[in-house]
Amino acid sequence: MTILEIDDRQLTVSDVSVTADRVIFVMADGRRIEAPLWWYPRLAAASDKQRQDWQILPFGDAVGWEAIDEYISAKALIVGGAAPGAVPPAEAAE
Repeated sequence: MTILEIDDRQLTVSDVSVTADRVIFVMADGRRIEAPLWWYPRLAAASDKQRQDWQILPFGDAVGWEAIDEYISAKALIVGGAAPGAVPPAEAAE
């Protein structure tokens, strides 16, 4: 049996965008990794200007929005790691 292992070079982020409902990482190899914006409450609550003020962190595998103290790794998006306290919109409406 073969097990796929993730090579850290596969986690290199080259671009980021945040839409009204998604955070999207474009990887150096061309893949796009997306997650619902509600997974990251600070980013969801941020202004458009704050959402655009990101930087790829030194190892290239994570992105930071320093002004709102939000940091997301590519691995977290791949694995499906929502931030602590993230509440799905349907539950938040209850």
